[in-house]
Amino acid sequence: MEIRKIRSGEAGSIWRLLHDTVHRINQADYSHEELVVWAPDEFDAPHWVSRFIRTHPLVATEGRDLLGFAELADDGRIDLFYVHHAHQGRGIGRALMQRLKAEAASRGLHLLYCEASITARPFFERMGFVFVEQRELERRGEQVSVILMENTL
Repeated sequence: MEIRKIRSGEAGSIWRLLHDTVHRINQADYSHEELVVWAPDEFDAPHWVSRFIRTHPLVATEGRDLLGFAELADDGRIDLFYVHHAHQGRGIGRALMQRLKAEAASRGLHLLYCEASITARPFFERMGFVFVEQRELERRGEQVSVILMENTL
C-alpha cells in the first residue's frame, strides 16, 4: 500500500469512494435522507476539484485501487477521512491516521480534531481520540448528528 498526496484527475474517484462508503457503511446509523444530503448522488466536479486543490488530501492506494483518503487542515481539523467500504478492517485507516499524525507533528500541531460520524466514532477512539460532545449539523435543510472528537499529540 502506498500513501501519497492526491494527483490530478483523481477527484472523481475520491468522491465516488466517499459517496459509496457513506451510503453503504453509515446507513446503520443515519436515515436515507441524512445520507443523501451528506453524500448527494450527483458529482459536482468543479466543487470537488477546487476543494481538493485547496486541501491536498492524502490517498491510500494499492496498484490502481483507491483504498482511502484523508484531509488535514492547517489548524489540525480532519474534515474528510474515509476508507473504501470493501477494504475496511485491513489497517488502511490506521496507516492513514499514522501518516496524518506525522504530518501534523511536522507542522508543529499539538491537537487534531474532527466531527466524526456516529459510525466512525469507534475507529477514532481506537486512534486515541476522545469524545468532546455530540452536535447536530444542518446540511441542505437536514439535521445530521456528529461527534466532536480530539486527539492531543
